[in-house]
Amino acid sequence: MNSKIVPSPAGKRGRNSSVILTDRMCEKRVIQRTKFYDRKCPGLYVSITAAGVATFSFKFTDRQTGKQRTGWLGVYNPEIFTVEDARSKVSGLKATGGAALAQTFHDQKTAKAKRGKNVAEIIDERIKWMKELVKKPDGELRPRLESWENTASHLNRFVRLRLGKKLAMDVTKHDIATLSNDIVAGKFGKPSVSNARHMRKAASGLFNWAAEAGRDYVTASPCVNLPKLDPEHPRTRVLSEDEIRIFWRGLDRKDLPWDRRTRLALKFELVTMLRSRELLGARRDELFDLDGEHPFDRTATVAPAARLPRHPQRLHRNSHNLPAAGPHRIGTQR
Repeated sequence: MNSKIVPSPAGKRGRNSSVILTDRMCEKRVIQRTKFYDRKCPGLYVSITAAGVATFSFKFTDRQTGKQRTGWLGVYNPEIFTVEDARSKVSGLKATGGAALAQTFHDQKTAKAKRGKNVAEIIDERIKWMKELVKKPDGELRPRLESWENTASHLNRFVRLRLGKKLAMDVTKHDIATLSNDIVAGKFGKPSVSNARHMRKAASGLFNWAAEAGRDYVTASPCVNLPKLDPEHPRTRVLSEDEIRIFWRGLDRKDLPWDRRTRLALKFELVTMLRSRELLGARRDELFDLDGEHPFDRTATVAPAARLPRHPQRLHRNSHNLPAAGPHRIGTQR
Protein backbone atom coordinates (compact mmCIF):
# COMPACT_ATOMS: atom_id res chain seq x y z
CA MET A 1 0.00 0.00 0.00
CA ASN A 2 1.33 3.41 -0.91
CA SER A 3 1.38 5.46 2.31
CA LYS A 4 2.95 8.54 0.74
CA ILE A 5 0.94 11.73 1.43
CA VAL A 6 0.59 14.21 -1.39
CA PRO A 7 -0.62 17.52 0.03
CA SER A 8 -2.57 20.02 -2.02
CA PRO A 9 -1.60 23.69 -1.68
CA ALA A 10 -4.50 26.14 -1.23
CA GLY A 11 -6.09 26.62 -4.62
CA LYS A 12 -7.10 23.93 -7.09
CA ARG A 13 -7.42 20.44 -5.78
CA GLY A 14 -4.86 18.00 -7.16
CA ARG A 15 -5.75 14.58 -8.53
CA ASN A 16 -3.82 12.69 -5.82
CA SER A 17 -4.61 15.02 -2.88
CA SER A 18 -7.25 12.76 -1.37
CA VAL A 19 -5.93 10.84 1.65
CA ILE A 20 -7.28 9.21 4.76
CA LEU A 21 -7.13 12.03 7.28
CA THR A 22 -5.59 11.41 10.69
CA ASP A 23 -5.11 13.59 13.75
CA ARG A 24 -1.36 13.42 13.26
CA MET A 25 -1.78 14.83 9.77
CA CYS A 26 -3.65 17.85 11.21
CA GLU A 27 -0.64 18.59 13.40
CA LYS A 28 1.75 18.58 10.44
CA ARG A 29 3.92 21.71 10.03
CA VAL A 30 3.70 23.41 6.64
CA ILE A 31 5.41 26.42 5.07
CA GLN A 32 2.25 27.64 3.28
CA ARG A 33 -1.48 27.04 3.58
CA THR A 34 -2.09 23.40 2.64
CA LYS A 35 -5.27 21.36 2.24
CA PHE A 36 -5.77 17.63 2.79
CA TYR A 37 -9.00 16.08 1.46
CA ASP A 38 -10.42 13.07 3.27
CA ARG A 39 -10.90 9.95 1.16
CA LYS A 40 -12.97 8.34 3.87
CA CYS A 41 -15.53 11.16 4.06
CA PRO A 42 -16.04 12.81 0.65
CA GLY A 43 -16.26 16.60 0.87
CA LEU A 44 -14.38 16.87 4.17
CA TYR A 45 -10.98 18.53 4.13
CA VAL A 46 -8.59 20.20 6.56
CA SER A 47 -6.76 23.46 5.79
CA ILE A 48 -3.50 23.99 7.68
CA THR A 49 -1.83 27.40 7.88
CA ALA A 50 1.84 28.17 8.33
CA ALA A 51 1.02 29.21 11.89
CA GLY A 52 -0.08 25.66 12.62
CA VAL A 53 -3.87 26.20 12.77
CA ALA A 54 -5.86 23.35 11.20
CA THR A 55 -9.45 24.08 10.19
CA PHE A 56 -12.05 21.56 9.03
CA SER A 57 -14.44 22.46 6.23
CA PHE A 58 -16.96 20.62 4.08
CA LYS A 59 -17.57 21.04 0.34
CA PHE A 60 -20.99 20.16 -1.06
CA THR A 61 -23.21 20.96 -4.02
CA ASP A 62 -26.25 23.15 -3.37
CA ARG A 63 -29.02 21.37 -5.28
CA GLN A 64 -31.11 24.54 -5.55
CA THR A 65 -28.42 26.52 -7.33
CA GLY A 66 -26.28 23.71 -8.71
CA LYS A 67 -23.20 25.47 -7.37
CA GLN A 68 -20.51 24.10 -5.10
CA ARG A 69 -20.43 25.61 -1.63
CA THR A 70 -18.11 25.34 1.34
CA GLY A 71 -19.11 25.23 4.99
CA TRP A 72 -16.89 25.79 8.00
CA LEU A 73 -16.92 23.00 10.59
CA GLY A 74 -14.43 23.99 13.27
CA VAL A 75 -10.79 24.18 14.35
CA TYR A 76 -8.86 21.00 15.04
CA ASN A 77 -8.23 20.34 18.72
CA PRO A 78 -6.79 17.01 19.84
CA GLU A 79 -8.99 17.02 22.95
CA ILE A 80 -12.36 18.37 21.80
CA PHE A 81 -12.53 18.34 17.97
CA THR A 82 -10.63 15.61 16.13
CA VAL A 83 -10.85 14.12 12.63
CA GLU A 84 -13.49 11.63 13.80
CA ASP A 85 -15.53 14.46 15.30
CA ALA A 86 -15.39 16.30 11.98
CA ARG A 87 -16.51 13.17 10.09
CA SER A 88 -19.40 12.68 12.49
CA LYS A 89 -20.46 16.30 12.03
CA VAL A 90 -20.43 15.92 8.25
CA SER A 91 -22.51 12.73 8.48
CA GLY A 92 -25.05 14.55 10.65
CA LEU A 93 -25.25 17.46 8.21
CA LYS A 94 -25.72 15.15 5.22
CA ALA A 95 -28.60 13.44 7.02
CA THR A 96 -30.51 16.73 7.28
CA GLY A 97 -30.89 16.97 3.51
CA GLY A 98 -29.57 19.40 0.93
CA ALA A 99 -31.86 22.37 1.73
CA ALA A 100 -31.26 22.18 5.48
CA LEU A 101 -27.54 21.75 4.89
CA ALA A 102 -27.37 24.89 2.75
CA GLN A 103 -29.41 26.86 5.30
CA THR A 104 -27.14 25.74 8.14
CA PHE A 105 -24.05 27.09 6.44
CA HIS A 106 -25.90 30.24 5.36
CA ASP A 107 -26.73 30.94 9.01
CA GLN A 108 -23.11 30.33 9.97
CA LYS A 109 -21.94 32.77 7.29
CA THR A 110 -24.40 35.43 8.49
CA ALA A 111 -23.28 35.06 12.09
CA LYS A 112 -19.64 35.23 11.06
CA ALA A 113 -20.31 38.42 9.06
CA LYS A 114 -21.98 40.02 12.08
CA ARG A 115 -19.07 39.23 14.32
CA GLY A 116 -16.68 40.48 11.66
CA LYS A 117 -17.74 44.12 12.19
CA ASN A 118 -15.12 46.46 13.55
CA VAL A 119 -15.68 48.94 16.37
CA ALA A 120 -16.04 51.95 14.04
CA GLU A 121 -18.88 50.27 12.13
CA ILE A 122 -20.72 49.46 15.35
CA ILE A 123 -20.25 53.03 16.64
CA ASP A 124 -21.85 54.34 13.43
CA GLU A 125 -24.85 52.05 13.91
CA ARG A 126 -25.12 52.96 17.59
CA ILE A 127 -25.15 56.71 16.90
CA LYS A 128 -27.78 56.27 14.20
CA TRP A 129 -29.90 54.26 16.65
CA MET A 130 -29.49 56.80 19.48
CA LYS A 131 -30.54 59.84 17.46
CA GLU A 132 -33.49 58.18 15.74
CA LEU A 133 -36.69 60.09 16.50
CA VAL A 134 -39.20 58.18 18.63
CA LYS A 135 -42.45 59.14 20.29
CA LYS A 136 -41.97 60.11 23.93
CA PRO A 137 -44.55 59.84 26.77
CA ASP A 138 -45.57 63.47 26.22
CA GLY A 139 -46.42 62.67 22.60
CA GLU A 140 -43.48 64.55 21.07
CA LEU A 141 -40.95 63.07 18.67
CA ARG A 142 -37.43 63.36 20.05
CA PRO A 143 -34.18 61.37 19.76
CA ARG A 144 -34.27 57.95 21.39
CA LEU A 145 -31.43 59.06 23.69
CA GLU A 146 -31.72 62.82 24.09
CA SER A 147 -28.13 63.17 25.28
CA TRP A 148 -26.86 61.26 22.24
CA GLU A 149 -24.53 64.06 21.15
CA ASN A 150 -22.48 63.80 24.36
CA THR A 151 -22.31 60.02 24.11
CA ALA A 152 -21.36 60.20 20.42
CA SER A 153 -18.62 62.70 21.26
CA HIS A 154 -16.97 60.33 23.75
CA LEU A 155 -17.30 57.37 21.39
CA ASN A 156 -15.73 59.30 18.51
CA ARG A 157 -12.98 61.11 20.45
CA PHE A 158 -11.77 58.13 22.44
CA VAL A 159 -13.17 54.72 21.50
CA ARG A 160 -13.17 55.19 17.72
CA LEU A 161 -9.75 56.85 17.73
CA ARG A 162 -8.08 54.02 19.67
CA LEU A 163 -10.13 50.91 18.80
CA GLY A 164 -12.02 51.84 15.60
CA LYS A 165 -10.19 49.44 13.26
CA LYS A 166 -10.25 46.53 15.70
CA LEU A 167 -12.85 43.77 15.40
CA ALA A 168 -15.50 44.37 18.04
CA MET A 169 -15.41 40.74 19.18
CA ASP A 170 -11.64 41.03 19.78
CA VAL A 171 -11.88 43.99 22.18
CA THR A 172 -11.01 42.97 25.74
CA LYS A 173 -11.38 44.55 29.15
CA HIS A 174 -7.64 45.26 29.03
CA ASP A 175 -8.18 47.42 25.91
CA ILE A 176 -10.85 49.44 27.73
CA ALA A 177 -8.73 49.73 30.89
CA THR A 178 -5.67 50.88 28.91
CA LEU A 179 -7.74 53.48 27.06
CA SER A 180 -9.17 54.71 30.36
CA ASN A 181 -5.72 54.98 31.92
CA ASP A 182 -4.37 56.89 28.91
CA ILE A 183 -7.20 59.43 29.16
CA VAL A 184 -6.44 59.97 32.84
CA ALA A 185 -2.72 60.27 32.02
CA GLY A 186 -3.39 63.03 29.49
CA LYS A 187 -2.54 61.15 26.29
CA PHE A 188 -5.71 62.49 24.70
CA GLY A 189 -5.20 66.08 25.81
CA LYS A 190 -5.77 67.42 29.28
CA PRO A 191 -5.70 64.69 31.98
CA SER A 192 -9.29 64.02 32.99
CA VAL A 193 -10.86 61.44 35.27
CA SER A 194 -14.24 62.79 34.21
CA ASN A 195 -13.56 62.04 30.53
CA ALA A 196 -12.41 58.53 31.42
CA ARG A 197 -15.61 57.97 33.38
CA HIS A 198 -17.78 59.23 30.53
CA MET A 199 -15.83 57.12 28.03
CA ARG A 200 -16.43 54.00 30.13
CA LYS A 201 -20.14 54.75 30.31
CA ALA A 202 -20.36 55.32 26.54
CA ALA A 203 -18.33 52.17 25.77
CA SER A 204 -20.39 50.05 28.17
CA GLY A 205 -23.60 51.21 26.51
CA LEU A 206 -22.10 50.51 23.08
CA PHE A 207 -21.00 46.93 23.79
CA ASN A 208 -24.10 45.99 25.81
CA TRP A 209 -26.19 47.22 22.86
CA ALA A 210 -23.98 45.29 20.42
CA ALA A 211 -24.45 42.07 22.42
CA GLU A 212 -28.26 42.24 22.41
CA ALA A 213 -30.21 39.47 20.69
CA GLY A 214 -30.70 40.26 17.03
CA ARG A 215 -27.35 42.04 16.74
CA ASP A 216 -24.87 39.63 18.34
CA TYR A 217 -21.89 41.65 17.14
CA VAL A 218 -20.16 40.56 20.36
CA THR A 219 -20.92 37.77 22.79
CA ALA A 220 -20.46 39.91 25.90
CA SER A 221 -19.37 43.40 26.90
CA PRO A 222 -15.65 43.86 27.67
CA CYS A 223 -16.46 46.71 30.07
CA VAL A 224 -16.36 44.51 33.17
CA ASN A 225 -14.02 44.22 36.14
CA LEU A 226 -12.30 47.49 35.28
CA PRO A 227 -10.10 49.12 37.93
CA LYS A 228 -11.87 51.85 39.87
CA LEU A 229 -11.20 55.43 38.92
CA ASP A 230 -10.08 57.94 41.50
CA PRO A 231 -12.99 59.89 43.00
CA GLU A 232 -13.75 63.29 41.51
CA HIS A 233 -13.88 66.14 43.98
CA PRO A 234 -16.76 68.62 43.67
CA ARG A 235 -15.88 72.17 42.74
CA THR A 236 -16.07 74.61 45.61
CA ARG A 237 -15.33 77.84 43.76
CA VAL A 238 -18.36 80.13 43.86
CA LEU A 239 -19.19 83.50 42.39
CA SER A 240 -19.36 86.28 44.92
CA GLU A 241 -22.12 88.88 44.84
CA ASP A 242 -19.66 91.43 43.43
CA GLU A 243 -18.61 89.04 40.64
CA ILE A 244 -22.23 88.36 39.71
CA ARG A 245 -22.92 92.10 39.62
CA ILE A 246 -19.82 92.76 37.45
CA PHE A 247 -20.80 89.97 35.04
CA TRP A 248 -24.41 91.13 34.81
CA ARG A 249 -23.63 94.80 34.23
CA GLY A 250 -20.63 94.01 32.03
CA LEU A 251 -22.96 92.34 29.55
CA ASP A 252 -24.54 95.77 28.93
CA ARG A 253 -21.30 97.16 27.51
CA LYS A 254 -21.40 98.10 23.82
CA ASP A 255 -17.75 97.20 23.09
CA LEU A 256 -18.12 93.45 23.72
CA PRO A 257 -17.36 91.06 20.83
CA TRP A 258 -20.80 89.39 21.15
CA ASP A 259 -24.08 90.64 19.72
CA ARG A 260 -27.05 91.66 21.86
CA ARG A 261 -28.84 88.32 21.44
CA THR A 262 -25.86 86.41 22.84
CA ARG A 263 -25.51 88.78 25.79
CA LEU A 264 -29.21 88.51 26.59
CA ALA A 265 -28.99 84.71 26.37
CA LEU A 266 -26.19 84.72 28.95
CA LYS A 267 -28.29 86.88 31.25
CA PHE A 268 -31.29 84.63 30.73
CA GLU A 269 -29.26 81.52 31.60
CA LEU A 270 -28.03 83.18 34.77
CA VAL A 271 -31.46 84.21 36.03
CA THR A 272 -33.15 80.90 35.18
CA MET A 273 -30.31 78.81 36.66
CA LEU A 274 -30.75 76.13 34.00
CA ARG A 275 -28.07 74.20 32.18
CA SER A 276 -27.56 75.17 28.55
CA ARG A 277 -29.08 71.91 27.30
CA GLU A 278 -32.17 72.47 29.45
CA LEU A 279 -32.50 76.10 28.46
CA LEU A 280 -32.06 75.66 24.70
CA GLY A 281 -35.16 73.48 24.50
CA ALA A 282 -37.37 75.91 26.42
CA ARG A 283 -40.64 77.04 24.81
CA ARG A 284 -42.27 80.41 25.18
CA ASP A 285 -45.34 78.96 26.91
CA GLU A 286 -43.08 77.65 29.69
CA LEU A 287 -42.07 81.19 30.70
CA PHE A 288 -44.42 83.08 32.97
CA ASP A 289 -44.96 86.85 32.80
CA LEU A 290 -42.53 87.11 29.87
CA ASP A 291 -44.69 89.81 28.27
CA GLY A 292 -45.59 91.47 31.56
CA GLU A 293 -44.45 94.78 32.95
CA HIS A 294 -41.45 93.25 34.73
CA PRO A 295 -40.57 90.03 32.91
CA PHE A 296 -37.37 89.47 34.93
CA ASP A 297 -38.87 90.58 38.23
CA ARG A 298 -40.34 87.79 40.36
CA THR A 299 -40.82 85.53 37.34
CA ALA A 300 -40.78 81.78 37.50
CA THR A 301 -39.31 79.39 34.95
CA VAL A 302 -40.50 75.80 34.86
CA ALA A 303 -38.18 73.18 33.36
CA PRO A 304 -40.42 70.31 32.16
CA ALA A 305 -39.69 66.64 32.69
CA ALA A 306 -38.72 66.24 29.01
CA ARG A 307 -35.45 68.06 29.65
CA LEU A 308 -34.99 67.10 33.30
CA PRO A 309 -35.36 63.31 33.35
CA ARG A 310 -34.21 62.96 36.95
CA HIS A 311 -36.40 65.77 38.27
CA PRO A 312 -40.03 65.55 37.01
CA GLN A 313 -40.54 69.28 37.49
CA ARG A 314 -38.15 71.83 38.92
CA LEU A 315 -39.27 75.39 39.63
CA HIS A 316 -36.78 78.23 39.47
CA ARG A 317 -37.70 81.64 40.89
CA ASN A 318 -35.43 84.56 40.29
CA SER A 319 -35.15 88.24 41.01
CA HIS A 320 -33.63 91.13 39.15
CA ASN A 321 -31.58 91.69 42.30
CA LEU A 322 -29.27 88.73 41.55
CA PRO A 323 -26.89 89.01 44.52
CA ALA A 324 -29.82 88.46 46.86
CA ALA A 325 -30.08 84.94 45.48
CA GLY A 326 -26.76 84.08 47.09
CA PRO A 327 -23.50 82.79 45.57
CA HIS A 328 -23.60 80.75 42.35
CA ARG A 329 -21.28 77.81 41.80
CA ILE A 330 -19.15 77.75 38.69
CA GLY A 331 -19.65 74.73 36.44
CA THR A 332 -22.21 72.97 38.61
CA GLN A 333 -25.97 72.96 38.85
CA ARG A 334 -27.10 75.88 40.97
